[in-house]
Amino acid sequence: MSADRKGDIYRQVAQLHLDGLNSGFLAKLGPGVLALMYEAIDRASGSVLLVECDGERVVGFVSGGLGMRPVYRQMLRRPFALALSLLPSLLHPSRIVQVLEVLRYGRKAGTNTALPAAELLSIVVAPESRGRGVAERLYRRLLVHFGAEGIAAFRITVGGKLSRAHAFYKKMGAKPVAEIEVHAGERSVVYAHETA
Repeated sequence: MSADRKGDIYRQVAQLHLDGLNSGFLAKLGPGVLALMYEAIDRASGSVLLVECDGERVVGFVSGGLGMRPVYRQMLRRPFALALSLLPSLLHPSRIVQVLEVLRYGRKAGTNTALPAAELLSIVVAPESRGRGVAERLYRRLLVHFGAEGIAAFRITVGGKLSRAHAFYKKMGAKPVAEIEVHAGERSVVYAHETA
């Protein structure tokens, strides 16, 4: 696949994230940061970005991995692009606090041996493609990917108020195993799904 096509896929994935996960913190960082993050997820060791396309258009994606540290390191390989993309967010002190909370969560979750190390990071389907099995196919592809990598289980962190997401993960076979707070005052549920 050409570099131009890959860049287009990362931009489309970033836009899908912005459209589908717009209430989350990462969406506030903007499309440039998101495109760099998904490129890093695709390239970093231990992580994966799986997309479903309709022709040239990305209609859904799922990302997962063994923690964000390798992804952050991969992002730092493009320091000028990252700094330029982050510049607008650095003007908002509350976003800096949220960045630190996300980094702290990633460090804490990685040390909690009761939870699987692997994680479904994000899954989004374009509105016009919902109800066609895209989310289920992407989820199963991630399940197969983790199983092929010898990973016995993975976790999914879901905001407490996201009732449709909770219903989806339960339908797919994930089980709630813990409650945590990623951002102060916001409860999230952690699910686990065994790959075998």
